[in-house]
Amino acid sequence: MKVRLRFAKLGKVRFTSHRDVARMWERALRRAELAVAYTEGFSPRPKLSFGLALSTGHESMAEYLDIDLRDQPGREIDVASLVPRLSAAMPVGIDVTTALRVADFADALPAVVGAGTWRFEIVGESRA
Repeated sequence: MKVRLRFAKLGKVRFTSHRDVARMWERALRRAELAVAYTEGFSPRPKLSFGLALSTGHESMAEYLDIDLRDQPGREIDVASLVPRLSAAMPVGIDVTTALRVADFADALPAVVGAGTWRFEIVGESRA
């Protein structure tokens, strides 16, 4: 089963690199006790797929992540319950806003997320 998450990255956590955010997700998934699928080989890693990488120092209201979950006979995962469960496992500043199930053969996130909208706010400057 593949689950697509949308999350916000706001506040001090914006200074965290993309690689560190990926490690935060790995720890949060372990804390939430989700049955995440792992890669095979010498050094197994959780099967996570991020959308476009956010530059260090920037905030975002819509970052995306796909998680491959293992099928567990007799245990169906309530996707709606993942939002509060994962938000509680993440550090302050990262909040999961949406979770939905996507088809296992759905397009990869980098193919789906083709653009972003930026908003710049200049504080302390006047137009004069």
